[in-house]
Amino acid sequence: MIKEYERELSDADRKVLKKEIDFAKSFFPKTRRSVFLKIPVLIGFVFVAYYYLKWWLITLFSIISFFMIWMLIMEIKELIKLPKFLRDKSQVMESGVARVREFKIDRYIKINSYHDEGDHYIIEYDGRLVMVGGQEFEGVRKLKNRIEYIEILDSDRKNGYNTRVVKHGESLTPYYVFKNKLPEELINSDLWNNLTEQEPFAGKLEDLDPYIDKKSKK
Repeated sequence: MIKEYERELSDADRKVLKKEIDFAKSFFPKTRRSVFLKIPVLIGFVFVAYYYLKWWLITLFSIISFFMIWMLIMEIKELIKLPKFLRDKSQVMESGVARVREFKIDRYIKINSYHDEGDHYIIEYDGRLVMVGGQEFEGVRKLKNRIEYIEILDSDRKNGYNTRVVKHGESLTPYYVFKNKLPEELINSDLWNNLTEQEPFAGKLEDLDPYIDKKSKK
């Protein structure tokens, strides 16, 4: 039900990277313009405060200048990092690899916002259960028959440059959705201990029926 492998980047992978490169390039002129505008404004604040010497004016300009200087530092850091960011992304497009974690699914149960770590899913496939989810599945609302969690790495496999979830096949309706706090009986059960290991084990979704509110079951 879970298969992990590496492959060459596909056209879809390169398209995602190119989109990120184009997005970063689009911010370069705006950020540079913002830096050039802030510098004379800050100099102007100094002259005005010096010539008028009003304590309230100096206090006001000091507060504004503090935030402007902080923003200026952050923008300059972005401008310095941008060329390396673009080079690295372009190099990954040419020589990077994709690490794929593939899930096959017959049915599933959804757990909404488990421990504030995002939605989790108890997956059943070919008589086996496993729990997945969290940050890896951020933005995913419903599952299909096959899910790919794709991580794009450099050729040395040391740095990650993009992660995304790709769904294939037919959309599936969840067997049940835990919308509120999980029952204590479930959390204290051997079944839950097996699920938190996040490794497949023999079972079926009906094993969770004793912990499901029959009135709200879909």
